Amino acid sequence: MISVDEARALVSRLIEPLEAVETHLDACLGKVLAEPIVADAFYPAGDRSMMDGYVIRNDETPGEFQISEVIQAGMVPQLPLEKGQAARIFTGALIPANGDRVIMQECAEKVDSMVKITEFPEKDFIRRKGGEASPGQELLAPGMLLGPTELAILAQVGAATPKVIRQPIVRHLATGNEIVAPQETPAAGQIRDTNSSLLAALFQQLGIEEFHTTRCSDDLERMIELASEPADLLLISGGAGAGDFDFGAETLRRLGFTIHFDRVNLRPGKPLTFATKGRQAAFILPGNPVSHFVCFHSVVKFAAERFCGRAGHRGFVDIELTDADALKPDPRETYWPAEVTIVEGRLQVSPKNWSSSGDTFSLSGTNALVRVNQHNPANGVAQTLLLDLPGIA
Repeated sequence: MISVDEARALVSRLIEPLEAVETHLDACLGKVLAEPIVADAFYPAGDRSMMDGYVIRNDETPGEFQISEVIQAGMVPQLPLEKGQAARIFTGALIPANGDRVIMQECAEKVDSMVKITEFPEKDFIRRKGGEASPGQELLAPGMLLGPTELAILAQVGAATPKVIRQPIVRHLATGNEIVAPQETPAAGQIRDTNSSLLAALFQQLGIEEFHTTRCSDDLERMIELASEPADLLLISGGAGAGDFDFGAETLRRLGFTIHFDRVNLRPGKPLTFATKGRQAAFILPGNPVSHFVCFHSVVKFAAERFCGRAGHRGFVDIELTDADALKPDPRETYWPAEVTIVEGRLQVSPKNWSSSGDTFSLSGTNALVRVNQHNPANGVAQTLLLDLPGIA
């Protein structure tokens, strides 16, 4: 049996990011850049006004000026500024030749074709050519996670189809003779399938679009058939134990996978199993939904992020604990479902009333996991893993 940290280290060593693919800009949100992005020109391309007003020369003094032309954004100035002239200019417009300073319109008084300027502010209010970027300057580095601001930069430099790391195809088998679809009424001995909905939503939060799930009875040959479908990441819900109908490990062996671990010092989720076959990876998750939730956030998510080229596990944050008595000790390291809130400007974490690994209802409002072991919590502070879930308010 290995620790969670050892499990993540093994996953990190055995899983490599997928290949780079050209992707349309509109589909790049949440993906990882696979190439450097450089400026294709000077930014700004020329000296531009930072506000609406009047542009004048530096050798002028306060007084009245002849308005030489009106320059809007998108126009090319037609006339160089002569002594005694001012050009009417608007935000983002190019500065005419000989123009050195923009006087904001609040400091000027226009009368017919003349403008009276009584004072010159110290600031020139001009964005200088190349002041933000020069041709060939690297703006975004490979490995960067693309968010809304990065997409704006890609658009500005004309990188309409950048190379990004391909996201994995995830295939999920929900196994068990007892599970039925959520819309069905369970008969005696049956339960509704919660794990498929849980995992689909968790991968959707990661931005992974190709998630395919199939329900399967405890039938080894059928499991092998379904698990043979193309996938970068294979997940098997249930079948992680050593019972007569736990076929997860045998399915992977028959398909040529190498099993690297089948027990983790983790509560809930001890029977978590990890295997690889070439660049393909597989996990067998213990069947209960709380185990799924904990296994996903402690290890499986890390594997998915490795495929995507992301940095992965962000580590724990020390947060004030509100109810240490709710954390029941166990020989295994426990990842306890909890809720983080902001109280009077401080983060606080409150453990959920979690009764068993099958207690789906206890997960409501969970946005964190508290790490419970012989060293933690201590002195009213808990090592807390913040999850990518709404709810911190």
